[in-house]
Amino acid sequence: MPAPTLQHLVARLKLRHLALLVELDRHRSVSRVARNLELSQPTVTRALGEIESIFKTSLFVRSRRGLEPTAAGALVLARANVVLADTNSLGQDLEALASGLQGRLRIGVIPFLSRITQDRVWRYLLALRPRLGFWVEEATTHNLIQAVQARTLDCAICRLTPVGPEAGLEQHLLYEQEPRLVVSRVAARRLVKRGLDWEAFASLQWILPPADTPIRQMIHSIFASAGQPAPIPLMEAYAHNTLASVLSQMPDAITILPDDIAQEIADLSGAHVLPQRLRWNLPPVAVVRLRDAANAAVVDALGEELRRI
Repeated sequence: MPAPTLQHLVARLKLRHLALLVELDRHRSVSRVARNLELSQPTVTRALGEIESIFKTSLFVRSRRGLEPTAAGALVLARANVVLADTNSLGQDLEALASGLQGRLRIGVIPFLSRITQDRVWRYLLALRPRLGFWVEEATTHNLIQAVQARTLDCAICRLTPVGPEAGLEQHLLYEQEPRLVVSRVAARRLVKRGLDWEAFASLQWILPPADTPIRQMIHSIFASAGQPAPIPLMEAYAHNTLASVLSQMPDAITILPDDIAQEIADLSGAHVLPQRLRWNLPPVAVVRLRDAANAAVVDALGEELRRI
């Protein structure tokens, strides 16, 4: 059977069809989708049949695990998620427009952005005319990249990530960050004049970022190169207030932070940034967007502003 033409799809395909496919993919069960949408099972089954007739192919097959997308189904679902995400963005932009704004920029940031960087971001964005509205998400680089690719974020300020052209991303380097050791005040007294004594560092109580972050991966590499097992963290955290509070209350706490963040946390907690320099580099900070991002001009102009830091 020939593939459906654009004219055929435009005439018959509707957003509700795509929404139903996404629901079926999420739940892998006609009965669960029917229950969630408050429809009868025969109605959902008929709707799936109608959609498959539009695409002129089967999109799901039944297995012991429930519904499974076919190869064609996987292709359609990938596009359906993009279309629905863009439609949601359009709705947000129209809502912002109705309130007197030009639109809405959905921006993601990693936790380890310094106050100086944050100030520059918002000084620039809040001065834009016509005014934009904003939606901000703070998460790890991995999660932010996924959100940009899923079109739930317009851009992200995060770590530069090695990806191929198939990822559809534009990444523009902003600046480098140097990793630094930060220890509580009591521990600093006995460590400040030592060299890079990883055996001594390993005996302290470590606060580490989540496992899927570049800093955590770098810390594991540092210990491996020093012939030491990676420390088991007392705590996994990257919220600034949490880090500052724990470093101020534990006499033997230690962590590794980007240099600009390290000094901010030390100032908040009374901890010390050790003078010992680590012979490792973090992936640089970059601004990331999709190549076909609707707000590309605004995002690129923000990147130019941040490169002046």
